[in-house]
Amino acid sequence: MRRIEDMKRSPLFVTLFFITLPLILVGIYLTIREFDHQTQVALDRRDSIAKLGAMLVHEKFDGIINIGISLASSRLVYNAAEKGNWDEVTQNLSGAIAEFPFIDTVGLFDTDGVFRASIPPIPESVGKSFAYRDYFQGVSKEWNPYVSEAFKRAPEPRYNVVSIAVPIMSPEEKPLGVLLLTIKLDTIVGWVNDIEVGPDGTIFIVDKKGQLVAHKHLNLEDDLADYSSFESIQKLIAGGSGVEIHDKDFAINEEHVAAYSHVRDYGFGVEILQPTRTAFAERNAQTIALGIIWVLIVSIVSLSSYFILRSRALMKIQRDRERNMLDSIGDGIVAIDRDWRIILWNKSASVITGWSKEEALGKSFRDIIKFIRESDRKENISFIEDAIVMNRTASMESGMLLVKKDGSEVSVGDSAAPIVGLSGETEGAMIIFRDASKERESTHLKSDFSYASHQLRTPITEALWNLETGIEEQDADKKNEDLRIAHKSLLSVKMLSEHLVSASEIDQGNIAVNLSSVRLVDILTDVQSKLEKEANLRGVTISFAPISPIIAITTDRKLLTKILFEVVENAVIYSHRDSTVTVTATQKGKEFVFEVADMGVGIPVQEHVLMFTKFFRASNHGSENPGDGLGLYLAKAYTTLLGGRTWFESVEGSGTTFFVTIPISS
Repeated sequence: MRRIEDMKRSPLFVTLFFITLPLILVGIYLTIREFDHQTQVALDRRDSIAKLGAMLVHEKFDGIINIGISLASSRLVYNAAEKGNWDEVTQNLSGAIAEFPFIDTVGLFDTDGVFRASIPPIPESVGKSFAYRDYFQGVSKEWNPYVSEAFKRAPEPRYNVVSIAVPIMSPEEKPLGVLLLTIKLDTIVGWVNDIEVGPDGTIFIVDKKGQLVAHKHLNLEDDLADYSSFESIQKLIAGGSGVEIHDKDFAINEEHVAAYSHVRDYGFGVEILQPTRTAFAERNAQTIALGIIWVLIVSIVSLSSYFILRSRALMKIQRDRERNMLDSIGDGIVAIDRDWRIILWNKSASVITGWSKEEALGKSFRDIIKFIRESDRKENISFIEDAIVMNRTASMESGMLLVKKDGSEVSVGDSAAPIVGLSGETEGAMIIFRDASKERESTHLKSDFSYASHQLRTPITEALWNLETGIEEQDADKKNEDLRIAHKSLLSVKMLSEHLVSASEIDQGNIAVNLSSVRLVDILTDVQSKLEKEANLRGVTISFAPISPIIAITTDRKLLTKILFEVVENAVIYSHRDSTVTVTATQKGKEFVFEVADMGVGIPVQEHVLMFTKFFRASNHGSENPGDGLGLYLAKAYTTLLGGRTWFESVEGSGTTFFVTIPISS
């Protein structure tokens, strides 16, 4: 529970919010867009139906006009009309109503608008002028066919009709009269009854004055209803078309969609009405379905994302715990792949090597870490190769050093183990190493103690023996010789003790460097005076190259004196009798280089790498040259403390030259 609460306070829910928010916004956008699209589709559908109705009405009127033109163009008809024989005209048209049953009445007028005859006969109207009527004025204007507005016919029975007036023309295009075809409004109603306008929808037609001429509930005997005051009807009369949403009106007592279209050429209009609840029912259903789908999508994505993020958060917690545990391990842990690229690096590895995790990851292992043997200074990675190639855990050799980022070295130890993948193939290696300096120091202390005990045993035994012999010796010369030997042996013990103390101070890092301005001539004179007696006893001459008394450097006088003393003493000890040890000091750049050259026994090539190690003495040192093997070790250690370097050049049997550099200003 606490873990879940921790995750809630973590970026998990923030991430989840930013994952689902775009989906929610996209869902809302698409739903709104689909809503608008379906709205437009519904409106376009109603508009199309209205236009279809208008086209149908236009075609019907065209058809009746064509019938009228066909009848009026009959030679018998226009010849009889030209003679004014209207009875003959009616005889020639007597079969029209039977042939075209939708025609209610066929009327004949002369060019002045006087009613002349009709089928069926209407005697009471013959001879009357109808020039004032809409249909006669319309057709006589340019003697073209004309569809009249709706009106209630005069003779009984009275019912509402629409007339189609067609001029009777001579072959010379001279008006001879007017043929009037009258149709009942229920005929027009029949035209549009077959048009599907949707549930609860209605369709109606108005004439050019805005009078209702077709509706499913139309009664032919009722007075014509005038709807010209309604906005959509006014637009129809003006020739407009469109789709609108209206509140309740004369036809539908609720909000509805009104689609209207003008019947071109004839001034009529078709309008379709349908309640919005049914007109947009499909839109609403699809929008709701889309909304539900998006709710499901967002829910599924949100839940999936939550569980994925939750799993990742738990995995991260576990990884962080493992990383913390890994970083808490005191040993350096480094993992590499088969290409030797570093893929894991813990905190202790940084502490031991000096390389940060960022610097190491992804780099070649051998570019970052270098393991070398202390004995021969050669790189040794065979234990890692064994882990990768032989698929087995391999330990480091003893006496291994790790070269750190700053170039310093540290004793290390441990092992390498293979990393085995799911396929069973070795994918790399895990290298574990630890700073073995303290272990080595402990081992060295034991070794140093053992070595010191061994080294002390001989001179102490020799000193005691000669002291005991000298005490009992009666001969003065022999007594003095015994005392001299005992004194020399005790001096060896004293030197070894001092060296051991100095080596211990170096190993424990207890030596402080005290810098001051030092004249080199004073240090060289001090070294010469300390070694003069030893050199004379061995028949060796120490030659110090002249140096200006004003030359001074900033360094530790005590340490520099010890360095030069140990190096020059080593040259004196290993020089042949009657030879010379040459000491020179030369400034090169920002450091002084001291060269100590002897003509002694030299150092075997195979032992060069061990020259500055503790307790090392060359195999050709000879029994007449006692020593403890610490002098050069101390010299190198002191030189390093002062920021300098130490090296040598030697040929066995031809002598050795040691080089010591000291910065002019530390």
